[in-house]
Amino acid sequence: MAVDPRKVLPTKINLIRLRREYAMMTRIRKVIEEKREVILHYLISIASEYSRYREEVLRELEKIYNSYYVGAAAEGLERVRVYSESVEESLRVDVGTRVLFAVKIPTFTVRSDTVPPLNLPPGVDPKLYESFSELRRLLPKILKLAEYEETINRLLEELRETQRLINALDYVILPSYRDAIKYIKLVLEDRQREEFVRLKLIKRKLEKRSAG
Repeated sequence: MAVDPRKVLPTKINLIRLRREYAMMTRIRKVIEEKREVILHYLISIASEYSRYREEVLRELEKIYNSYYVGAAAEGLERVRVYSESVEESLRVDVGTRVLFAVKIPTFTVRSDTVPPLNLPPGVDPKLYESFSELRRLLPKILKLAEYEETINRLLEELRETQRLINALDYVILPSYRDAIKYIKLVLEDRQREEFVRLKLIKRKLEKRSAG
């Protein structure tokens, strides 16, 4: 998209064309810059939400693990291992997408019919049962946390790509247009001066003939 001044014919038509394209590129840069600001705004907002939500989920997970450790200590690790091995691997998550300012963001939803049941024997320690039950309840929040993380990653990547475009315009494309326009103007001005001198010489010759 950059312009090589050495490969552009120094004509008035090309000068007009390059000026129009330069104006268009300047407008495009402004739009891209506005996009960058919007993405940055979204990113800051979502990062704040993610931080708050993450703290909430971690607090709940800490409670769940504390209950689990108490229950596992009462039941014994061997029994807990047997309980876990009896659970079928049936959990499924539906993955969708949503669009956030032209950026595709994944969504994760637990399929409730695939969540494995709590096949714990009667008399199991209440803390162990409580930890398993609470973890099932927390699954949607854990997936929501994953959505936040992936959203931030996608927005960061889009922000980097947008900044690369701005840098390309600022340091490569727009300067090349300015150089090409400057080059053509200089050539046309030189031609105009040469034409002016040539016309003056012709005028002098005609005047001499008339005088003779």
